[in-house]
Amino acid sequence: MIRASFLPLACLLLVLPAAAQDQENAEALAGRVRSVFKRHCLRCHDGQGSQGGDFDILNTDDLAKSGIVATGKPDESYLFERVRKDQMPPRNISERPTAADGDAIRRWIQAGAPKFPVAVGRKFISLASVLTAIRDHLRQADRDARPFLRYFTLHNLYNNPQVLDEDLRLYRAALSKAINSVSRKPRIVLPQAVDSAETIFAIDITDLDWDRGQQDLWRELLRLYPYGVKFANLPSEDLRDLDAELSELTGCELPFIRADWFVANAMRPPLYHTLLQLPQHAGDLEKELGVDIPANFVTPKPERIARGGFPKSGVSGQNRLVERHDAQHGYYWKSYDFLPGKGRSKLSRFPLGPLNLFPPNRHPYPFQAFVHDGGELIWALPNGLQGYMLVNGKDERIDDGPINVVDDPLKTSGTPAIVNGLSCMACHKQGMIPFKDTIRDGSAVFGAAEQAVRRLYPEHAEMDKLVDNDRARFMAALRRAIGPFLLKGPDAGKDLEEFAEPIGQVARFHRLGYLDLKTIACDLEIEDPQSILTSVGAKKLKQLGLDVLLKEGGVISRLEWEAIDGVSLMQELARELRYTPYRPL
Repeated sequence: MIRASFLPLACLLLVLPAAAQDQENAEALAGRVRSVFKRHCLRCHDGQGSQGGDFDILNTDDLAKSGIVATGKPDESYLFERVRKDQMPPRNISERPTAADGDAIRRWIQAGAPKFPVAVGRKFISLASVLTAIRDHLRQADRDARPFLRYFTLHNLYNNPQVLDEDLRLYRAALSKAINSVSRKPRIVLPQAVDSAETIFAIDITDLDWDRGQQDLWRELLRLYPYGVKFANLPSEDLRDLDAELSELTGCELPFIRADWFVANAMRPPLYHTLLQLPQHAGDLEKELGVDIPANFVTPKPERIARGGFPKSGVSGQNRLVERHDAQHGYYWKSYDFLPGKGRSKLSRFPLGPLNLFPPNRHPYPFQAFVHDGGELIWALPNGLQGYMLVNGKDERIDDGPINVVDDPLKTSGTPAIVNGLSCMACHKQGMIPFKDTIRDGSAVFGAAEQAVRRLYPEHAEMDKLVDNDRARFMAALRRAIGPFLLKGPDAGKDLEEFAEPIGQVARFHRLGYLDLKTIACDLEIEDPQSILTSVGAKKLKQLGLDVLLKEGGVISRLEWEAIDGVSLMQELARELRYTPYRPL
């Protein structure tokens, strides 16, 4: 991928007026800096044992104790020095803090590095409140619609004071983008809040085409859902009755799941492939979309096929070729990527591949055809968002790209691996990424082959127009999907491009995060974290490997908490609190 370049932050800071000060109070300034740190730094600096050292970037005490921040002295603060010199985040990460971000960090340190805000004034949302809200919504729905109603919850995050209202807006936007990214219906569907706090959202699965065929797609979600519990064994008769009524009204044993888990896990294989019903081979997808690449290659026109090649992209160290085709619902893009050191991978010498595009001995330019090792497919969904599929050199669908071909320094998937769906969505935050072709005027072929190159690789202006049109289509759909959740309140006048891409951001928060006792309690619907010790006991926590949570600063990883071996660790602890773990066969 080709991304826009950025001036070093140090240069940007120099152009700010020396007297640039706004009227922010300490809390607002701290909140702004917290947002910068959470967006750019938290993925590596999340406390003891994290990749970037044993400090938590969102803990002001940690920053002072570790010497990262010299309170009141920005010029003597290691953190500000690294940001000012554009050394943090690491330079292989393209999304950089802005000049305004750097100036806010400087002023925050100068002001004494005031503590970051926590959510106040929010009343704990109980499990009974959640189930009641869902029950009431179902009762008010048409009887025939009830079997198709499903729910996503965010109350576990709302109950955690470390999650601010601005964070919740991002989660809501991520949920909306996620459900629409696995829809085959022609319109954007907004999840509807059913409670005043906007922590419970309803969808009708028929609006997303999730009821198609014989496969129960919601049940496929539940098979991998590590938070599934039932309430029949709880001492509260009200909870038992609510649990039973929800199942009866919907015909589903568990009609609600957590939105944060869904965003982080259903946008990656295997669930992404299942929900979007992706075929096993690129050829089958191309037939479905009405794309005939060999025919377009032989009789090229810009609207039928347009190619661009460049020496390096944002995810690969090798040269890359991308080509666009008109397709059902708009467009279809296909990239061709290469392992390092392969003989027929240099596009300037072999611009007319792939060699396997035609049957053996039928390629019109066999001596100028490249041999690729994989690629990425991107196409317009009926609702205007994009679908994604990674393939190998034989056009067979794969779950993730080879790490020696492509990688993601942001670790959106939890590792540097680029996984299908999730990693692609995070990268293509504004749709197709502009690039500049170097092959049309820089190929090393002659004669008929050179003429073919000039037909297949259009002028920059022509390709730019195609990219811009596809980007505009995507951004219009994206605005419909996430704008209602982000462009409100103090952010109503912002451009959508100013926000972090919500699915990737939520996935990184979720999969790279560490859980303390308070977070564990929120996951278990418990208001007082210490009551876990009372109810379960230190011995049982030790047996489960959770006694670390009883120590000051003790945490476990999210992936450890969710790991499934029959039942998840979360479900094991929930069992001790008389919940019944649930996962369909």
